[in-house]
Amino acid sequence: MKLLVVSTNAALTMGGEAMKALQYMQQLLADGRDATLITHERCREALAGQLPEDRVIYVHDSRAMKACWRTPGLGRLVNSFFHLEVARICRGFNPSEVVIHYLCPISPVEQRFPPKGYRYVIGPLSGNIFYPEGFRHLAGRGLRLQHQAYRPLQMALGLLSRQFTRASTVLVSGYDRTREALGWAGCPEARMQDVWDAGLSPDFFARSRIRPGKNPAHFVWIGRMVPYKGADLALRALALAPAEARLTLYGDGPDRAELEALARDLGLMSRVTFAGWLAHGDLSEALGQYRALLFPSLKEANGIIVQECMAIGLPVVALRWGGPVGLADDTEALFVEAQNAVQVEQDLAAAMARLTEDPALAEALSDAARRKAENEFPWPQVAQSWCSAALRAQDAAAAEPKHRGGG
Repeated sequence: MKLLVVSTNAALTMGGEAMKALQYMQQLLADGRDATLITHERCREALAGQLPEDRVIYVHDSRAMKACWRTPGLGRLVNSFFHLEVARICRGFNPSEVVIHYLCPISPVEQRFPPKGYRYVIGPLSGNIFYPEGFRHLAGRGLRLQHQAYRPLQMALGLLSRQFTRASTVLVSGYDRTREALGWAGCPEARMQDVWDAGLSPDFFARSRIRPGKNPAHFVWIGRMVPYKGADLALRALALAPAEARLTLYGDGPDRAELEALARDLGLMSRVTFAGWLAHGDLSEALGQYRALLFPSLKEANGIIVQECMAIGLPVVALRWGGPVGLADDTEALFVEAQNAVQVEQDLAAAMARLTEDPALAEALSDAARRKAENEFPWPQVAQSWCSAALRAQDAAAAEPKHRGGG
């Protein structure tokens, strides 16, 4: 039986969703699975040398997709036309011999148009994540409207689309918030299976746990420099933290100039380093020199960087909101509430002060987080939990009459 893994993007250079699609495929092939990735043509260069060429099918932009790219306001429809092309490709396979795994995007709202007569799995899904109430002013008009319309839209889609009721399994990594959204869309509770959103390479566990308590009081932030990632909150918190605290920001993005100006205005340039993008292969080594990660992201569906820091033993300071809450408990990370900007900045500064003054606390968090990551996050385990759903669908397909046709 062949597994067709569908992801709009797959690469180490296109963000967390694309990265996990590539790593899942690599793990499937390492496990001897018969798997083929279906992804967009734009990933071809990034995938060169990452996967065997005969294990990837590329979707080219159709006329409809090109028209959507050119027309303001229609860009969101590109994924829909991508999935229509995927359905056409899948129909070239015997439905009794394949299972389709719709991996990314992670949104429950995404319409995937699975071809009739084919077994398929969806997920992990981790949607239904928006700004905390005290930060909703940061959302643009479009996102505010999306938030208001999310539930009725899900209910409407549940009436119009049977993608979840027809799925063999829907993998859920967004905890109760995503289960709720899937329920609105008509997904039966019995079809949902909780899994982790991503796994980690064995490289993260090959080295010994770092000793953050022995590192200087230098903190790190990493991500794309956009409003919801909270780099401005980290900078303002640094201004309130002990004078010996330092902050390095890895990443880039449209807000970088504004963040650099904020650091200057706060008189922090001697305590802040803007280090640019950090290659993923250098992550473990580079992050091992810090006391903790500051992760004040305001609408993070999962937070793979949190998993990665837990794996090497770097303590994490995160908001009690979104994905990080499900990845660690209060013995494995420091959490601050997400009520409003002033409160978050003060509580982040207090967490930095605790970690600066108490190296033993950093060591305790490091040890607990590392043990959690070793037990839960290695890719072989995570991939198996996803793949098991596809294998059950394969077994069911194999047991059905061979004349069962596609649609």
